[in-house]
Amino acid sequence: MSLESYMLAQLQAKPFARRWVVAYSGGLDSTVLLHLVVSVNRQLATPLAICALHINHHLSPNAAAWQAHCQQQAQQWGVDFYSADVAVASEGQGVEAAARDARYRRFENFLTADDCLLMGHHLDDQAETFLLRLLRGAGALGLSAMPVTRQLGLASLYRPLLAITRDALSEYAEQQHLSWVDDDSNASTVFDRNFLRHELFPVLHRRWPQAKVQFAKAAEHLQSAQQLLNDLAALDLANANEQQARYGWCVDLLPLQQLSSERRNNTLRFWCMQRQGDVPELQHLQQIQAQFFGVDLPSTSALVNWGGSSIRYFNQRLYLMPSLPPFNVSTNVFSWDGRHPLKLPSAGQIQLIKVDKVQASTPALHSKYQRCALSVAWRQGGERCTPQGRSGSQSLKKLLQEYQLETWLRDRVPLLFIDGQLAAVGDLWVCDTFAAQLGDEGYSIVWCLYE
Repeated sequence: MSLESYMLAQLQAKPFARRWVVAYSGGLDSTVLLHLVVSVNRQLATPLAICALHINHHLSPNAAAWQAHCQQQAQQWGVDFYSADVAVASEGQGVEAAARDARYRRFENFLTADDCLLMGHHLDDQAETFLLRLLRGAGALGLSAMPVTRQLGLASLYRPLLAITRDALSEYAEQQHLSWVDDDSNASTVFDRNFLRHELFPVLHRRWPQAKVQFAKAAEHLQSAQQLLNDLAALDLANANEQQARYGWCVDLLPLQQLSSERRNNTLRFWCMQRQGDVPELQHLQQIQAQFFGVDLPSTSALVNWGGSSIRYFNQRLYLMPSLPPFNVSTNVFSWDGRHPLKLPSAGQIQLIKVDKVQASTPALHSKYQRCALSVAWRQGGERCTPQGRSGSQSLKKLLQEYQLETWLRDRVPLLFIDGQLAAVGDLWVCDTFAAQLGDEGYSIVWCLYE
């Protein structure tokens, strides 16, 4: 089968795509990919729009020339061209990993629903990824290497050339008289992947000519094994009564406690991947086991952080969430017109939503107070109030415990004042003096910690 016929079959396998977005660096792989897509797209029953997306990392003095080459080539082939600059911050990780993270963030921001992002990874890339992860001690998930397809934000990512060798792509490029750019950093064996490519694989190839194919095949087998592990994790997670929390997600601790440590780790990995896209490494899983499952009752101060994610415990439930930004209790008071959402530093935002007829389950401000002087501040200690329907005041500390607000959010909960008097605490309750009655017109309070 020719490479054109192969690519046609790959694109026909994505019938729900609305646009092909080709990740176009200008190198051999992405140049062949873009040329193939342009060549076979017209043979589809419904040809799609094509655009080439170039990410400029500004890591090479040649970066501007590469971008200009890509733009010229895309225009020559009648393809829409987009470029995006990214800043590569390598703190705590290598330049390669930092560049990759920045690139994928930009991909996700660019893509819209039903886009299909096509990437030029090939069989040699898959073999290198497998061996790199093996050398780093990865398990089944890591050794699965790169999936052929996966979700990326609202769109899908697809690697149609993953079963094709780099030699085959090079041969196609020569036959079609294609031109591409050569990144000089690809020759440097300082980078692990280049060391494998230039130093190790030639030695392996002399003894085992099919080494790359076999590594890629092993990754495919492990993808099948990982799918079985995912299916088991999905069952265990369903048994743990997952719920969306005010911030993040939570599950019952007891069902996880009843699992073996290996099965529990499998469920935790799956949960983190599904909700955060950020899988904890072995050292983090060991910390989770020790802090939340190695004791009779976890502490509400127990915390495990990795990447941009956190695991915490409260009220018999385990919480998974994006890491909270630093927050210092402030004495600042924010004036608020009540008509527009008010953004709160490191504490989300608060807004008022009009309610024509207040229900018993909806604490709401009486409508007359929306026109008063509103302000928002935070707990300083010693505050008291009387929630709607109560006969006497209580301290906020006790009320927050009673309303079961998670401990890590109690300092961040915004206090709403009207003409200098405490009127509401977040969206938990409205103080009795300011509350709308059943059936009245009013304003419900919404406190959201997400952007």
